[in-house]
Amino acid sequence: MEIREIVKKHLNSIMNEEEHISETGTYMALSNLVQIKNDIELILSFKNHPEFPKLVTGEHAWAGDHITTSKDDIEEVANFIQGYMEQKNLSEEKKKGSKLCSRGLSAAKSKFKVYPSAYANGYAVQVCKGKIKGLDGKKRCSGSYCSGKK
Repeated sequence: MEIREIVKKHLNSIMNEEEHISETGTYMALSNLVQIKNDIELILSFKNHPEFPKLVTGEHAWAGDHITTSKDDIEEVANFIQGYMEQKNLSEEKKKGSKLCSRGLSAAKSKFKVYPSAYANGYAVQVCKGKIKGLDGKKRCSGSYCSGKK
């Protein structure tokens, strides 16, 4: 695909999504998320180009560094929102039984001064899913997050 076509498609998708976002009242945050998504799609459209590795390493290593720090920032927000939603779901269910696995709860309680909190629950969820090491130093799926997976 030619660069002009990619840019045109990119701009059209931003304009269409911004019309919907401006009606919701959370324009700035959602607009920024749409921009991030569109920029990522644009970058990924070049991932198979033979020059791509040179654009994120060597003399252009700053680009790779920005990708890494952006990934860390977005992941932190995602974990916060996920933890918040988990905490809200737990309180709405009047804590019939914790959906978080015991490995995740233990890891979160040892890492964070305040528990429960949205950050701590987000961390616990990631331990339960096996994306972060638990207190035993191992990544493994636990509890209801493993349904059907082994």
